[in-house]
Formats: sequence, C-alpha cells, structure tokens
Amino acid sequence: DAENSGGVTQLGREMGIRRLMSIGLLKRLESSVYAFRQTLERVLAQIRKTIAAIDRYDQLGEIGLFEFVDLVNATRSDDEEISDDIFSVGRKVKISLADMRYKDWRKYLCRDVEILELLISMIADITPEYDTKLQDLLSRIRNKAENPLNPGNRKVLIFTAFADTAAYLYEHVSKFAGEQLGLHTAMITGTTNGRSTVPKLKMDYNTVLTLFSPLSKEKHLLMPNNNDEIDILIATDCISEGQNLQDCDYLVNYDIHWNPVRIIQRFGRIDRIGSKNSCIKLVNYWPDMTLDDYIKLKERVENRMKLTNITATGDDDPINDDDLGDLEYRRKQLERLQEEVVDLEEMDSGVNIMD
Repeated sequence: DAENSGGVTQLGREMGIRRLMSIGLLKRLESSVYAFRQTLERVLAQIRKTIAAIDRYDQLGEIGLFEFVDLVNATRSDDEEISDDIFSVGRKVKISLADMRYKDWRKYLCRDVEILELLISMIADITPEYDTKLQDLLSRIRNKAENPLNPGNRKVLIFTAFADTAAYLYEHVSKFAGEQLGLHTAMITGTTNGRSTVPKLKMDYNTVLTLFSPLSKEKHLLMPNNNDEIDILIATDCISEGQNLQDCDYLVNYDIHWNPVRIIQRFGRIDRIGSKNSCIKLVNYWPDMTLDDYIKLKERVENRMKLTNITATGDDDPINDDDLGDLEYRRKQLERLQEEVVDLEEMDSGVNIMD
C-alpha cells in the first residue's frame, strides 16, 4: 500500500514524481508563459524520444534503460533546490524495458503527447502583447523611470527563479527600455553568460554588476575610463547572496521562491548599509488565485516566513507589511503605553498613577 508505506515503494516513488512534476510545471506557469512552454516542449521531446526507443526495442529487441527523473529535471528551477516538503525522488531510476509492460506504457505516452501538443498550441496564442504580467512589468518600469523614488535613480533589479523567464524578460524589457526610455538592460543567470545592450563590452559577471551598481562596486577604481551604465538588471538567484547592489532602489520579484529566506536575500541586495537612497521599494508578483489553489505558494511562503521570524530577529518580513515582527510589535506597544500615561497625567495631575 503506497499510501501507508510513506512513499518508500516504487509505486510511492512514482506517485511522488508525478506530484513533483505537476507542481514544477505549475510553478513554471506562475513564472511565465514562455518558461512553461519551453518546459512542455522539452518534456514532449523526451517522451517522443522514449516512444522511439520503445519502438526500436519492440522491432529489434534492443535492451533499453529509461531514466524517469529526466522529466522531473525539466520542471525544476534553474538555481533552486527541490522544496523539502515535496517528495524527493533521489537519483536517477533506471528500469529495463524487458521488465516492463512497455506496450501499455507506450499507449499512455502517446496520450501524453496529444495532451502536451494541445497545451502548446493553446498557449501559442499568448504572445507578449497579450501577456498581462509582462505588460504590467513594462508599465512599472516606465513609471519608475518617469517618476523615480530618489532623484535621478532609474535603476530596477528583477529577480526570477528560471533562466527561461530571465531570457524572455531580457528580450522584451531590453527592447522596450532601450527604444522608449533610453535605458540599458543586462541579464545574469547561473546557466548562461551575461548579456547586455551596452555595445562592445565583454559582459562577464563582475562587469555587469559593476556597471549596474557603480558606486557600491567602486567602478571609478575598476573601470575609470568607462562611462557606460546599466539601468535594469534581470537575474536569477545566482546573485541573491553576497552582492552589494544598493545603488538600486527598486527590486521586483517576478516570481516567488518557495523559500522565504531567498526573498529576504534578494531584497538584501539593495536594502544595505551605505545606500544613498532615502527610499527603496519591493514589488512581489504573486500567482493568480486559481493557480495558487493548486500550488499553495503564497500560504507556504508566508507560513515559512513567520517561522523564520519566530526563530530569528522577528523583523525581516518583506512580503507582509501587516504582520509586524516581535521587536516592532513591542515598540508599538510601548508607544501606546506612553500615550496612555500622558493622557492620564493630563486628566488628573494630582493623582500618582503608579500607586
């Protein structure tokens, strides 16, 4: 019984893989339609490859070993580990076709091909012009450039968990920002080389960050003869730790990481000592309510954030302004107590309120 065995049987492992894949696919959809489509196409290619291998085995008797986890890898984030409350599939599981009812399996695979082809054809109609999430981001970038939070500061830092989404955003944000706002855009991921609209410049990791945050990165010492500057940086979590990017005052989480600590780390790139900005802003894109009913992302992240606050300082919650940390709560209570004491003293200055 897989349900009572805690998923330790092969059937339980396969159920865990199915759950992991479905959540991974929906998480990609939450990130961007482009990332979702890229993943569907990769899964479809892998399934077709598997069907072809089954046909070869059926016709020629070739022994085949299939690595089921390949499809799971297609749905993972590029820079994140699997969430610890989702079944872990471990290493690759190899099963010989000789030990399988491969003809029945082929029927199911063919059915999957039909479903995937239908999904891909349906989302093909969602072009960038009809991508409301992308269009909202472009609108926010325009508003930030035209109405800066701090005088002259038009910098925007955009985080995503997926390299596919980062590439999609770079393609459309760089064109929009360059043509309509005169801003330079760059992209950094853990799986690709840096890209930028700055011409004739080697876009390595450190160069991109230096041009994006010239004051904190001391560009005047590292690149004294370079007058170029990057205004918009699109990145995955490969730069969510250990980087001083406090020249920027506007950070966008285009998708939300499962781990709230990553959200704190992302915001910590601009919320740093030494910032010259009097005001900084964080923008979070949460999934649609219908989608969130399936992946429970908002509930998971908020619950983990509360747990993190309880076990830490109690004040690092950049996603929920209404949920005050412990230290902030105590400060508010002391202020209220002080106000009540002042009111009592004004009502009757002859009464010792400490008695």
